[in-house]
Amino acid sequence: MASEPQAVKADDFAEANRAHFNTIAHEYDDMPHAIERARRTAARLRTAYDFNEDTTTVMEYACGTGLVSRELALYAKRIIGVDISQGMVDQFNLRVSNQGISPEEMQAVCVELKGEPGELGDEKFDVIVCAAAYHHFTSIDDVTRILAYFLKPGGALLVVDLKKQDGEHAHSHGHGHGHGHSQDHGHQSMFPQQVHHIVPHRGGLGEEDMRKAFEGAGLSSFSFEDGIVGKNDVKLFLAKGIKPSV
Repeated sequence: MASEPQAVKADDFAEANRAHFNTIAHEYDDMPHAIERARRTAARLRTAYDFNEDTTTVMEYACGTGLVSRELALYAKRIIGVDISQGMVDQFNLRVSNQGISPEEMQAVCVELKGEPGELGDEKFDVIVCAAAYHHFTSIDDVTRILAYFLKPGGALLVVDLKKQDGEHAHSHGHGHGHGHSQDHGHQSMFPQQVHHIVPHRGGLGEEDMRKAFEGAGLSSFSFEDGIVGKNDVKLFLAKGIKPSV
């Protein structure tokens, strides 16, 4: 069943990501670059949102093993991690348990959210963070709409990811219900060939890509800041949007 990479469906990317991260979950926390990136990311997130340890409820979407969540734990009342990889979720919860933190304060669940009533016990969040994962999603429009559903009125969505290389034009994301094609045909890939099957947006994402996704999800006060420098001088951005109060 050979097919061109550009014709890979969203479900195929999701399944490939689930399998990949299940495989590396047990060793992910030992990767120095992942730990350092999580520290930098969490520090930047704290400058973008006024976390309060007594009141702020947080969802980390595509949470992995919880590296970012653990960096934010001291600054939030409650953190829920969400990931499609059971292996990653198991590692997240193991680390939390080993630190003596109660599940009421911090836990992860393995679920593929759709933005529908009944999911996550109908809980809504003050802030949702998603770090270094948007480039894995075939349709960033669909994902952003789903995450906006889980925000409280006035809540903030914060996304940190790889900034598109200068000179690359913006392109649309998300057609129908997540069966869009890989969006980076003709763009320079930031990723080695062996992970192309799990990365639809191999050239990163730009300000207009993110603005379209955020505004399409009904979020307001959009902002886009770059200048975050990751490993090997990779440029990261922070996109922020607010769910209107009325």
